Amino acid sequence: MFFIGIFGIQNKEKEIKYLNNISCSNCNDESTAKLIKTYNFFHFFFIPLFKWNEKYYVICSNCSTVFEIPKDKGKRIENGEDVEITYWDLKNAETGYYNNSYTAGNRCSYCGNTVESHFQFCPYCGRRLR
Repeated sequence: MFFIGIFGIQNKEKEIKYLNNISCSNCNDESTAKLIKTYNFFHFFFIPLFKWNEKYYVICSNCSTVFEIPKDKGKRIENGEDVEITYWDLKNAETGYYNNSYTAGNRCSYCGNTVESHFQFCPYCGRRLR
């Protein structure tokens, strides 16, 4: 976040919706997935004026793998259209803002929450981390 007085630049993550029947290439299973949108925006007195660098990500509910999907399909889903996400639309998000912020720590394999790397037990569900 960049902030000077009354204006600034900020990163934003927004959960759009849950998708059904996504064919995950990592766990080789059909599952539900969460669609996330990330973008940067310029604000004046905390009122967003314009956005750029919009990207859409799908997170598998089974294995928590993060995939990037094409921007046009993400926008259409966000606008309420019925769009099918195919196996070929899912691109592994190896680098980039969202993958780095989302996977900064370890992930609990039971509840899916991100926890700091030095934890031995999940603070959310109490189970031992693998």
